[in-house]
Amino acid sequence: MQKIDNGLFPFYRFENLSVFGEIVHFVASGEKNIGFTEGTDYEMIRDNRMDLGKAVGFEVSRMVCAHQIHSDHITVVKAEDRGKGALDKESRLPDTDGMITDVPGVCLLVLSADCVPVLLYDPVKRVIGAIHAGWRGTVAGIAGKAVAGMRENYGCCPADIIAGIGPSIGRCCFEVGPEVADVFRKKFGNMPELVTASEVPDKFFVDLWMANFHVLTHAGVSARHIEISGLCTRCRPDEFFSYRYAGKQAGRFGAGIVLCEK
Repeated sequence: MQKIDNGLFPFYRFENLSVFGEIVHFVASGEKNIGFTEGTDYEMIRDNRMDLGKAVGFEVSRMVCAHQIHSDHITVVKAEDRGKGALDKESRLPDTDGMITDVPGVCLLVLSADCVPVLLYDPVKRVIGAIHAGWRGTVAGIAGKAVAGMRENYGCCPADIIAGIGPSIGRCCFEVGPEVADVFRKKFGNMPELVTASEVPDKFFVDLWMANFHVLTHAGVSARHIEISGLCTRCRPDEFFSYRYAGKQAGRFGAGIVLCEK
């Protein structure tokens, strides 16, 4: 990933997605909170989102956000959805953790504070996607379901899709109990390296990056089309918000993608 700081709002970009001039994408840094979380100053969040739009180059009024519930639900975003959740949380798309669209000018934004943001782009069919993959969504294969949704709704070929797996909690810090570890073992039984034992008894480390990589390749995305940021949010609280680091006081950073208007 490449960090870009123009003095307004630092953000990151994937190298593999940056070669396509017909899209704009970003992973916002944690310098400013962009999540309407409980107890935050909503006017400040609106201002921060406006700063992000100016820094990256997209219209915040056309941004679409969802009420994320750690599900595997994918929403097909239409032109009439423009602006939902952009400047308030009341108008968010209901109960979904993945969005796909072929509508130009719409910014799909997912928020995170340790969960895995995944951005998708099919340069052949000109279709974009943004996914919020918590551990539950990862196990449920939400990234793969987004790929399937792109194929079913827009005729995308999975082999054409370019994917970026964004900053999130890494295996180094995602320590879980035996119940969660068993869920991953049952789902990814042929990939034992995803779950490794901690030095702490009955604790294990889970690799969400490789789990989502596996989900994407299983859905037909080429391994060479997938970029993993390798940035752990828990290790880098100076760069990103992390729930494991700050608890309920954690803000939210976000990942977004826009299909430019011709």
